[in-house]
Amino acid sequence: MKQFISVNDVKDVKKLIDKAIKLKKNTFKKNKICKTIGLVFFNPSLRTRLSSQKAAFNIGCNTWILNIDSSSWKIETSDGSVMNYTQEHIKEAIGVMSLYCDILAVRTFPGLLDREYDYEEILLKKIIKYSKVPVVNLESATLHPLQSLADLITIEEFKKKQKIKIVLYEGPNL
Repeated sequence: MKQFISVNDVKDVKKLIDKAIKLKKNTFKKNKICKTIGLVFFNPSLRTRLSSQKAAFNIGCNTWILNIDSSSWKIETSDGSVMNYTQEHIKEAIGVMSLYCDILAVRTFPGLLDREYDYEEILLKKIIKYSKVPVVNLESATLHPLQSLADLITIEEFKKKQKIKIVLYEGPNL
């Protein structure tokens, strides 16, 4: 799988859920992947940031974190914009970020000003276009695949298992 933008990117969701449950039970048991995950946040985050860092740690990955606007230049997404030292163009920024990690995980979130613009997922699509490594969508305007996956795992773990009930009847045929 090149990208994880939506749960629909997974060919066998049931298999992924089963693997996640198994990994969850053996969190620290020889899980040394030794990769680096870049975590990029275009808006503030608490649970997504902490859970992503913890999950990476649990499987032996390193992380670096970049909060756009608060700890970096602003990111310009319009093609042909004049860059005047107050921002980085997304093409160069994502290209550079993806040189320093094996997976680029991003949270873009909607602007909530223009529904049609938000639903186009322009920022997420440009990140995917310019990244040299696989992209994981931590949350975007219309998609939240890790939350969806977590919900599916919880449902699988807590659903009641149906036991097959067999009824035998012995007697004359009616």
